[in-house]
Amino acid sequence: LTVSHTTQLLHTSSFYPNYSPNKYSPNYSPSFSPDYSMPVATSLTTPLLTISLLIAMSSSSTAKAVAPRQPVAPWPLALPPQDGNLRALAEAKGAGRFFSVWAKLATTNLAEVKPEAGEAGWTVFTISDEAWLDVVPQGPVDPLELDPVLQRLVVATQLVLGHLDLTVPSTTKTVGGRTLVLKIRPDGQLVANDVPVKMVTGEGKNQLCVLEKLLFIRPEDVEIGVERARGTST
Repeated sequence: LTVSHTTQLLHTSSFYPNYSPNKYSPNYSPSFSPDYSMPVATSLTTPLLTISLLIAMSSSSTAKAVAPRQPVAPWPLALPPQDGNLRALAEAKGAGRFFSVWAKLATTNLAEVKPEAGEAGWTVFTISDEAWLDVVPQGPVDPLELDPVLQRLVVATQLVLGHLDLTVPSTTKTVGGRTLVLKIRPDGQLVANDVPVKMVTGEGKNQLCVLEKLLFIRPEDVEIGVERARGTST
């Protein structure tokens, strides 16, 4: 007998005590023909609800959140050593904020200084210290000084490793993988991703380009950096 058949017989017997499926039992009557449409409907519905409830309870008790197999470690940026002479020159020209962020990042586990990374030189595409004041809200918490994640974003999007000829159009990548398209306008103006370069200076193989506006970093990136620096976000 199937489960439904057995349940049906049990329910029928409970509703009709004198009914027995066994023709050899004392209470057997050939003429007895009970109307068990209601018990059948009940017998079919009740076991199904019970089984469904048991399955749901079993599923809920065994379904658990699965933790990651291993923690995700930060990927360190391979950075060259700073050029002290170029940093001093940039600070004298009002564009030294980037180098301060770079120095802070180099002390964290989000970056790794490798001397060989700067053997062919490097180029920085950043904004002036005055322009940074319009990007980072003034207050007691400075994410460029206190938030390594924002520091990494700044350096990753503004530093290009290797020799870069700024006198010809080219396409290059920052150390963090962002694309920079350099063009020379008919009037001789150098632009990076269509943003004019206001100033170009250099020291040996290393160069500094000061842009009119910031590339790649969004206002919400800075806002979240402020929250992390305050300890209210991760």
